[in-house]
Amino acid sequence: MSNENIQYPEDNPNFQNLNDYQEDKEEEYVSNESFDSTTSTSVISWITWYCSLPGHEFFIEVPEEFIEDEFNLYGLRAIVPMYEEALDMILDLDDENPPPSSELPKIERSAELLYGLIHQRFILTKLGLSLMKLKHKESRFGVCPRVYCYYSPVLPCGMTDIPGKVNVKLYCPRCGDLYTPKLKKYKNIDGAYFGTTFPHLFFLTFPELLPKNSLSHPINYEEEEKNELQENQEKNEIQDPENEEDQNKNDGRTYDIYTPKIFGFKIHETSQSGQRMKWLRWREGYKSKIEEIKALPDVYSDD
Repeated sequence: MSNENIQYPEDNPNFQNLNDYQEDKEEEYVSNESFDSTTSTSVISWITWYCSLPGHEFFIEVPEEFIEDEFNLYGLRAIVPMYEEALDMILDLDDENPPPSSELPKIERSAELLYGLIHQRFILTKLGLSLMKLKHKESRFGVCPRVYCYYSPVLPCGMTDIPGKVNVKLYCPRCGDLYTPKLKKYKNIDGAYFGTTFPHLFFLTFPELLPKNSLSHPINYEEEEKNELQENQEKNEIQDPENEEDQNKNDGRTYDIYTPKIFGFKIHETSQSGQRMKWLRWREGYKSKIEEIKALPDVYSDD
């Protein structure tokens, strides 16, 4: 990792530079995409080409300076077959003794594996987190399919750091669960290329992006009411009670849980036909309550 002290708040000029960097990369790809192969010999880099493939929209371009630092690649040689050839392909280095054409498919698969593992490490750096932040702000990774998450932006996440095990999942910070991408083009992306750490480190680095009243960021309603009362007193504003009630509803609705009903009556939480997503209730301590209820003596037994 670089020891460079870089600040990335939005009001810092360095953050604007990151935005410009991403825009420059996109412009570079667009300009190279439209070039005429018959009149120009310039080609796009392997990294740009790989990140522009359909289904690779979750990836960001790892700077070559990061890849060239051997410290950042420590331990990958033992995991990736044909490591040297794959690294040369990623960095577009010409080999004096090119491998036979029959070996190219193997080298390409190794290059994809190597870049994915490098990508997993890069997105945990300050620069990588900030570039992923740009995508997250635009909901490039999609939104949570759960109704009561209200289109909360998600982040790519892996269920394991070992490649070749599970494809990429989407982590929602509001309900705290993982979902499979809907589009088929994302189902072949290895989850290890994003890792298990990224989404959680992301929200530790940028806590302001956590959805209000989520599992990770619950609302303190008493503190909210005190702050609102203080603001109203300072501004000498009188709010309509009905509008204030609607506002409180909107504040609390971000972590709504679906309540199943039969003819308007709520189904008891211990019923087998209760809500399907029981994990939401268990996180609030309902599981222990259910066990306590089951342990109570049956008052209707004949004993």
